[in-house]
Amino acid sequence: MPNISMTNRIIEIHLSSWRYFAALSLLPMVLAFAFLPICEVAALCILFLVTHYYCWRLWLDERLFQLLNEESNLAEFDQGMGCLWGAASGKTRSMNERWQGVRRLFYRAILALLALWLVSLGLVLYVSYSLR
Repeated sequence: MPNISMTNRIIEIHLSSWRYFAALSLLPMVLAFAFLPICEVAALCILFLVTHYYCWRLWLDERLFQLLNEESNLAEFDQGMGCLWGAASGKTRSMNERWQGVRRLFYRAILALLALWLVSLGLVLYVSYSLR
């Protein structure tokens, strides 16, 4: 069984990368507004918003894991979260389940950022070659 405190601290460090994801999502939008027609920019705005939704989730989970590291009662934590977001069930999730959820969230954020970059560059290249 891994050291829960150390694992939570490592997860917090990785969750703090939301700042880099948010910053890296700005350049594709600058390229889009500079080189693309408005209809393509609208499509990229959807990807941009999805990417920033995941940035917000990473930011939120970073704060929540800080709280989990300070408090060891998972049932109380789940009860508090249930008051705000509505409880899905009365079952308390284990730390392993929480870590797996963070891992999925982190990979989704990476995929959203990669999709934003790839679609942005693809559209810029397509539009620049179709204008010739």
